[in-house]
Amino acid sequence: MNIYEEQLNHFFVDIFNDILRLEEESLAKGNFKNLSVNEIHVIEAVCDSEADGTNTMKLLSNKLMITASSLTIAVKTLEQKGYLVRQKDKEDKRKVTVVSTKLGNEAYKHHKLFHKDLIASVSKTLNEAEMAALTLALGTLHRFFITLKNK
Repeated sequence: MNIYEEQLNHFFVDIFNDILRLEEESLAKGNFKNLSVNEIHVIEAVCDSEADGTNTMKLLSNKLMITASSLTIAVKTLEQKGYLVRQKDKEDKRKVTVVSTKLGNEAYKHHKLFHKDLIASVSKTLNEAEMAALTLALGTLHRFFITLKNK
C-alpha cells in the first residue's frame, strides 16, 4: 500500500469505529438503553421500509445484508422488547412483514435525531467547498461499495 492507501485504510477503520461508538453512547444516554447498535439499525430499516411496502423479512434481510435467520433472531428479540411486530400477509401466509410499534417509532426518531445532530456538528467544522468535496468523494465511495456488493 502506498501512503495514501494506508491513510485511507486508517480513516475507514477509525471513522467506522468512531461512528459506532457515538451511536452506542447515544443509545446509552437515552431511553433506549436496552437496544444495541445492530438492533437500532434493524428498527431503522423497518421504519424506512414501511412507507413503500418493502418491509418483508426477505427484503429487509437483503437491505441489511444479513441472512434471513439472523434477521429472524433480531426481529424476535425486538418483538420481545416491544419495538417491532411480525405480521403474516392475509393473502400469502408465506409472506411476513415487519412493522414498528409506538416504542419502535420513538427509537427510530431518537436515532434519526442522533444522525441529524452528528451531521450538523460536522457541517459546522467544514466550509462550503470542503462540504462539497467531501460529499462528492463519499458519493463516489458509496457507488464503489454498491458495485462491490452487487458482484
